Amino acid sequence: METTEKKSTDLVIERFGWVTKEEPLSCITDVNLNLNICILEAVSPFFGYYDDQPKTSKPLYLYWFLERHYTFEHLTRALEYIKQNCNDHIDGAAGQIYIMNESYPVIRMLNLGKYNQITSVQAMFEKMGVTLKKGTRKIYNQMGLIQLNKFLHLQQVDDGIYLDKDISHRGFFTIPRYVDWEEFKKITTEVKYDTSLIFFDAARAAFMEHGKIVELVRIYRENLSLEKLKAISDRYMKYIL
Repeated sequence: METTEKKSTDLVIERFGWVTKEEPLSCITDVNLNLNICILEAVSPFFGYYDDQPKTSKPLYLYWFLERHYTFEHLTRALEYIKQNCNDHIDGAAGQIYIMNESYPVIRMLNLGKYNQITSVQAMFEKMGVTLKKGTRKIYNQMGLIQLNKFLHLQQVDDGIYLDKDISHRGFFTIPRYVDWEEFKKITTEVKYDTSLIFFDAARAAFMEHGKIVELVRIYRENLSLEKLKAISDRYMKYIL
């Protein structure tokens, strides 16, 4: 009997990692919700792409502010409970937001579906022992630096180049060294001077593999192809090496 060997490009790997990005954020102010907690909404998710090339459809990202830090296990169990009792498609990730000179622990939530589910989700957080921060500050269209800790599901399509299996428009490529946020922003600006590559959003990322940190750049662009991802990678390498 013949056996078909699975190609490495067919394999999906799971790695624990983190993503750092910057986006404009605003408080949810819907009076019908009567909120007494602080939830920020991404005003323009992947704004590095959508601000240059507007689309009618954007993902809905919510950032729930926590009263204090919780263990990864505690937050994971709370999110599992919410998925089971509210919406199995919810994607949650713990992280930090630095905004208006303050740092806050948060949970990023995607695919909640409807704003009127917020009150129910708040009650589920409380039932699972997660206290949400009271809404004392009004934030409108302020840039926030966001770091999320999450599992990445990646398909390696070339040496050091990956496509995200959770979001089809997102890819990653490895870089040879750590780049802090300010340097990363400057490099990204230089990369975008190449007008053929201008339409994309970039974030700094990394994952753990064999006990070591693998440094990455995350790229978001609709209809992202391997050819486009490699071209962007080559341009970044010009400034990082």
